[in-house]
Amino acid sequence: MRTLIGFFSTITLVVALLSVENLFTQSWQTLNANTLSWRFEDMHFVEPDMGWVVDGGGQILKTTNGGQSWTQQYYNSNQYFRSVEFFNDQIGFAGTLSSGGPNAQLLRTINGGENWEDITGNFPVNIRGICGIAMPDENSIFITGVFYGFAYIMKSLDQGETWTYTDMSSLANGLVDIYFKDADNGWAVGQSAQGTGLKAIILGTTDGGDTWTQLATSAHSNQRAWKIQQLNDTVFYASIEEFEPSPQYFKSIDGGQTWQLETIITPNTSGTMQGIGFLNETIGWVGGFGDLFYQTLDGGQTWEYQPTIGSSFNRFQRVNDTLMYTSGTNVYRYADTSLSIDDFEVVKPKGHTIQLENGNPVSGNTIVELNLANYTFAELSVYNIHGQRVQNITEGMRHAGKHRIAWDASILSSGPYFLTLYTYYGYQSVKVLVQ
Repeated sequence: MRTLIGFFSTITLVVALLSVENLFTQSWQTLNANTLSWRFEDMHFVEPDMGWVVDGGGQILKTTNGGQSWTQQYYNSNQYFRSVEFFNDQIGFAGTLSSGGPNAQLLRTINGGENWEDITGNFPVNIRGICGIAMPDENSIFITGVFYGFAYIMKSLDQGETWTYTDMSSLANGLVDIYFKDADNGWAVGQSAQGTGLKAIILGTTDGGDTWTQLATSAHSNQRAWKIQQLNDTVFYASIEEFEPSPQYFKSIDGGQTWQLETIITPNTSGTMQGIGFLNETIGWVGGFGDLFYQTLDGGQTWEYQPTIGSSFNRFQRVNDTLMYTSGTNVYRYADTSLSIDDFEVVKPKGHTIQLENGNPVSGNTIVELNLANYTFAELSVYNIHGQRVQNITEGMRHAGKHRIAWDASILSSGPYFLTLYTYYGYQSVKVLVQ
């Protein structure tokens, strides 16, 4: 018995040493993808070197060499692409948010992105946005949205020719991401229904989306579960978009049946978390607005703040045991450091802005001026210093341009607050003093 124990101890030590050595040969690299918006909203790689990214500027880019170069396959400045999913190197879909019009569009390619066809006319109803896409097999496709409301799931079993629509408002206020490991078993994440605290929520189905069950909710209100990842047969993760001092995420160790909340304890939190990705059960990352980016090397027990990797992270995708991509203001690759990427500089357009017309501090009635770069959902709220929303001033779709919004601050106690605008471009906050 001692011999066997010694043998397995030696194997464990060797594996540990190999893992440590691997850490020193892998790093994050910035790829030279040029976004026409504030960030790349989504991406999907079907092979280690072949993938697509989409942005709010209306373009679809493809790489066949691991991000060293990119080809623009599609461009329409009136479309805000939110999601992209490919089943293989030929069949793929890209979805938009409503931008320049009231409804979203879904594009399909069957030749690797050389041609894209708008198949929105096949929908049984109009939708506001397509935030998530899942393809468990060549013919089945699920889409969902929208992050700010109008929760739905649509399903097609014939590559998007015909669709079945499911109103999800009884379970969710809005949905953000969807994942199916096969044609029957799937998960959707987003925000719980009106009247339930608008908490981050995970829903599950075992019958191909015909029925859905609530599997988990967060502890805090006014949050959204944002992205979901299956690491292996038993371990799943789901990020929580939140305006909180200590970010949290969901983890499952029983194949997505039950979930527990994990907290990232760090004094360096800045921005709002959205993306999550684990390379294995030891190494993982979370990222979000601004320079929020954390790495764990011990399975989430401790996290290291790494603000120099990039910014505004959204989707993480694990391609294999040693390769991870993530999208943000650029596309980033975690792999062997031998990949050579030329230096470049990209000038990004300004996003949406917020300011107080009558100055700061405020008392009673005042005017908030919004300057919107495009047609977008706009939610203007007030948060206290603990990250809790205490007042919702306005929300809804708004056209590009300047908007003057009346704000009655008299209902708030005196003290510091954050006046926060949430749009397609993320969060912008102004610290205000209410007198």
